[in-house]
Amino acid sequence: MATIMESPREGEPVHRLLARIRREARWWIWIESVSMVAVAGSLAIFATLAIDWLIEPPGWARATLVGLTACVLLWIVATRLIARLSMPLGDRSLALAIERRHPELGDTISTAVGLASETSPDVDPSVDPVLVERTTAAARSLAARVSPRKVFRRGKLGTVAAAGVALTAAIAGLAMARPDVGDLWARRMLLLDDAAWPRRVTFHAMGFQKNAMTVARGTDVEILARATVTSGEVPDFVELRMRGRDGTQTARMGTRGGADAQGQLFAHGIESISDDLDLEIRGGDGRLRDLRLVVVDPPALADVTIQYELPDYLGGGMRQPPFSRVVPVPRGSSVSVAFTSSKPMTAAALTSRFATGTAADEPADVLLAEVSATDPPGTVIAATIPSLDADAILSVSLTDADGIAPREPFTVALTAVPDEPPTVALRLADISGIVTPAARLPLVGTLSDDHGLATAAVSVTRGADGWRQPIERIRGGEPLVEFTLDQPEVMPLAGLLLRPGDRLAVRASARDTCGLAGGPNTSASDNWTLDVVTPEALQAALEAREILLRRRFEAAIDDLGLVRRGLDDPQQQSPAGFKTSAARLGEAASRGVGEVGEIAGAFRSIRNEFDTNGLLTPELETRLVGQVADPLAALEANGLGGLVMACRSAAADEMDRPTLAARADEAIASLKAILARLLELESFNEVVEKLRGLIRAQEQIRADTLDRQRKRAREALEGL
Repeated sequence: MATIMESPREGEPVHRLLARIRREARWWIWIESVSMVAVAGSLAIFATLAIDWLIEPPGWARATLVGLTACVLLWIVATRLIARLSMPLGDRSLALAIERRHPELGDTISTAVGLASETSPDVDPSVDPVLVERTTAAARSLAARVSPRKVFRRGKLGTVAAAGVALTAAIAGLAMARPDVGDLWARRMLLLDDAAWPRRVTFHAMGFQKNAMTVARGTDVEILARATVTSGEVPDFVELRMRGRDGTQTARMGTRGGADAQGQLFAHGIESISDDLDLEIRGGDGRLRDLRLVVVDPPALADVTIQYELPDYLGGGMRQPPFSRVVPVPRGSSVSVAFTSSKPMTAAALTSRFATGTAADEPADVLLAEVSATDPPGTVIAATIPSLDADAILSVSLTDADGIAPREPFTVALTAVPDEPPTVALRLADISGIVTPAARLPLVGTLSDDHGLATAAVSVTRGADGWRQPIERIRGGEPLVEFTLDQPEVMPLAGLLLRPGDRLAVRASARDTCGLAGGPNTSASDNWTLDVVTPEALQAALEAREILLRRRFEAAIDDLGLVRRGLDDPQQQSPAGFKTSAARLGEAASRGVGEVGEIAGAFRSIRNEFDTNGLLTPELETRLVGQVADPLAALEANGLGGLVMACRSAAADEMDRPTLAARADEAIASLKAILARLLELESFNEVVEKLRGLIRAQEQIRADTLDRQRKRAREALEGL
């Protein structure tokens, strides 16, 4: 039993074999692990060198690559070295490894080790000791013939070690041949320095500060980059990569001008930029990264305040009109403007361009206010125009702290509203082209001014003589004065010593209160030319007008009567024919309404002209108004107007033919009654005219008799 349980150390061949294999296994682990670390580290150095040279990633990306490489190396050390070295290499495990590489041993060594191991359980007493002794002896005999080299796969270890040595030598050779490359790699990958790799092609972006350019939202931006080469030619193809919220886009940059000794200028335009963009320029082996377009809103006007003070002659006082792009301001006012920016301004200018008489005299912009970069940032720029005498266009240019300015300056137009001359809208009422020496000239209409009237007058001129009558209703300051038919402005002619045959020029004039340069504005109406005639001539002219009105009245009655007879036409007895006849009668009645109304108004005008010339008598008042104008007006409103309504009812089947015919006959009878009155008046006028002729003849005989008597008296005196 003691023989079976002896220690392996007592079996020298087996002990030496296992100890040797254990040592070589640990050396194997060390060599393989170090070689794998060398291979992985060398490959990582070459990979990071290639990636960094080609892409030049940012510092965080390089730090990530270094971190991943360190993790891989630590994993190799932990799993391939530490974990394997910490694993115990027992005799039985080694014996099994030997037997796998030497199948001819069978299980001899592992059985012997198992029986003799200190950790093995007690041998079963039933085991034959002789058999155990023979197994142990066989193991000793076979251990002396085992070669440890056949236990390990030295080819695999040699390959890994050779690769590690070769790659390490390549890294060392590169570091010795190009120390600048090694130094720059160490600075960029280990120290995370942003120093750029040396390139044949180098790009320089114009307008970028610290790789950033701030632009206004909605503007067009042109990216300019100059390519400089150290050797060879300028690349033919340069691309611009743009990465924004909508993804990445690539555009080919075009050349600007020709290539020179310094290189070539490339450009690309971005239209209506709205969001921030990250840019990269690539061409040849050149890379320019980390460019950024920062899009901000340009400064805008948050508020505009415009105030003006009226000139003294308008009463002064401040006014603040509602804001619009065109602001009317009374000429001569003092204007104050204040523009408030939506963000602080580092520079701003408020200029004005005033309108002139001709384009050749157009002046340059006048600087009203300015905010310089040395001032603390503010939001308000204000100015005052002491007296606005011409139209002006105010222009505001703003620049914020980022140097951003709107695409176009903000403009406001100030319209200098001139003090317009007064408006004289007067006319002579109920005056034809002739008047008597005792006439009164009534003027009706309006006098107005945009700010206020000062004085007004009516003037009458006869040759070199003239008379002027102030309009007393104008006391000064009234913007509007109305003169109605009930309250006209009357210019009497009775005191002017006029004679028949004189020709008068009448006009009205007005003057305003304008206190600007050039003095008050004056306006006048057109001249009304009037001939002075005798009362008889005027009366004869008015009576002739009455005859013309009578003839118009007769024509209107004939027109209505002709259409009325259409109701009795046998060919129009059908319902459709009746409706047609009723419609025609309605049209004729409508024409009659208008005609009768105009004739009534004309007779009233004749009456008024008699009145303004001082010839109106109660008899004329009764004849022209009571017997003609008033009946015509009543007939217009009731008789003819009722006939029009009856015709419409007949056309709508609401009135029969006999009723409509009776209404038409009634209206025509009323018209003929008034016509008969006009004929009587005309006969009366003829009798009066004959009496006037007899009176004129009697006066002529009396005048001739007086002349003969004077002549005879002179002859008698001469004969003494």
